[in-house]
Amino acid sequence: MTRSRMFARRTGKVLAASRAAMALVFLIALSIDPSESGSSSTGGHVMFGLLAGYLAGATALIVIAWRSWWWEFRLAPWVHAVDTLAFVIAVYFSEATRADFNSPFMALTAFLLISATLRWGWFAVALTSVALVLLNVVIGAGLFALDLPIEPYRYGRRLMYLCVLSIMMVWLGGEQRGPRIASMPRTPGTPGERRNAILVDALSFVRGALQASGAAIAVPHGEEPWTEVLRDTGYAVIVDRLGPEALEGSFGEPDRAALIDRARGRRITSRAGSYPLAISGPVNAPLAAHCGIVEAMIVSFETAAGPGQLLIWGVPDMCIDDLPLVEAIGHHLSTELDREDLAELAQAASAAALRDSLARDLHDSVAQFLAGTLFRLEALSRWIREGHDPTREIHDLKAALRREQGELRAMIQRLRRGEEGDRRTDLVEELETLFGEMSQHWRIAVQLEPQIRPMPVSIGLAHELRQVLREAVANAARHGHCGKVVVAVGLGGPGLTLRIADDGEGFPADSAPPRPRSISERVEALGGTLSICHNHPGVLLEIALPNRIA
Repeated sequence: MTRSRMFARRTGKVLAASRAAMALVFLIALSIDPSESGSSSTGGHVMFGLLAGYLAGATALIVIAWRSWWWEFRLAPWVHAVDTLAFVIAVYFSEATRADFNSPFMALTAFLLISATLRWGWFAVALTSVALVLLNVVIGAGLFALDLPIEPYRYGRRLMYLCVLSIMMVWLGGEQRGPRIASMPRTPGTPGERRNAILVDALSFVRGALQASGAAIAVPHGEEPWTEVLRDTGYAVIVDRLGPEALEGSFGEPDRAALIDRARGRRITSRAGSYPLAISGPVNAPLAAHCGIVEAMIVSFETAAGPGQLLIWGVPDMCIDDLPLVEAIGHHLSTELDREDLAELAQAASAAALRDSLARDLHDSVAQFLAGTLFRLEALSRWIREGHDPTREIHDLKAALRREQGELRAMIQRLRRGEEGDRRTDLVEELETLFGEMSQHWRIAVQLEPQIRPMPVSIGLAHELRQVLREAVANAARHGHCGKVVVAVGLGGPGLTLRIADDGEGFPADSAPPRPRSISERVEALGGTLSICHNHPGVLLEIALPNRIA
């Protein structure tokens, strides 16, 4: 155990040591008291005996505070009652024959030190204590040098009490008022891929912050039925798997830590807004049993995947002062694991959306282009059988293949770079180029009727609309056997609108028109609406997109 940890967050140790120090100072003061009520008087002998017994008890309490967190906690109320009784007896025997009951010395001293603690912390307490001691020494020396009335014994006794009180207040200002929770570093890496790293970092932090010899974390393993246990003993992190019922019934209230002793059947559990509760009896801690640990600290925490536990053992002189830190670590684990699960879900949703988008792009571009190319090759075969020259048609097919190759390369580049930011393009110009290619490819007339021009939109929206119109024209040509498609594009108050009308065969009049899946998915992804109705002849598609998309 390091020197810095000997009294760090160890209230019981400091109080026990301070109690013994004050008893020793009082005993020394009583033994050198020159007054008649000192050690030579009957009252002095009685007081000396009581004080010696109190000092012996205080010494025993130091040993208990150093060796047993259980008895230090259980005896605290009784010790406090004895301290109160000792204070009353000490005041009666030492001050009953004097006017010190009216002295404001200790009251004002305590007020100054408490004020410094609450306002500025331990450093101000230390400065105030040094100033009080120096001022009292200077004033006392001045009074003695001027032969003014002063009792050196009583003055020195007060200075000793002031020093002991100052030491206690400096510790209280430095350890109690300051934050007990050490800041836990964030685990580096990509959110959604750091689950194991978070658990390993938490184990490492726990062992370092509490100087523990080992720690273990039990967490549910995603959708699998088992529980995953990670143990860190300082040499390596060992991963085990327990059955789904291994920790059943052992999870306490989330973010509430406990000190446990399985061999003696002891447990001290923290409570929200109240003092910790000591419980005697069998301790249900299967995680500690699995790790072969008898005495440890344990905390349960809640995650979206289910409850988990953190076990810490081998902490030097552990006591209830460590429980807030353990609870904070449990809460940190709960928060970080939930964030990680949320990021993992977001990644899965993003990957699914990317797969759907890629599937739509391949269907609306490559699949439809190949279908059109197949029709053209069949027509070319008939053209050759009839004895015509196929050279021009072959050149047209080669040009169409080059354009489609360019489209595929552009799509691959978009996938590599991600979204293209805030770049904008003229939708009318984009569609005119597309419709020229579609008209030549499907051997139909494709006419664009823009409401205004130019019509600037984002690169991403232009790509989506190109894919929608490619699919719509391909469906009209393949399934509707149309000869002409008219596309009207408008941009106004409600947003961007598309009207796609063809003169094909349309749908049977006695049935509702089916919704094209690819077009519907794209329109819904853009936050728009799609309506399909009979055009007599042909089919009419009306698409409306909100302004924020354009």
